[in-house]
Amino acid sequence: MDKKVASLTLRFDAQVVSATKDADGKLIEGHEERVVDIADEWTFARNTRSRDPNWKLVATDQIS
Repeated sequence: MDKKVASLTLRFDAQVVSATKDADGKLIEGHEERVVDIADEWTFARNTRSRDPNWKLVATDQIS
């Protein structure tokens, strides 16, 4: 908490595959079989006195 603004940071861990294919299904970029581990931290904030219940994304950081 910073005065009336609450902040929350979450870590997302994922395994992703990145590949782009053309209309014919031919691989044009990336690797279909290569799995990459990634980790991100996302920080959300909201004014606790606001009627708006939504949290806003205020920062992202790639960890690995």
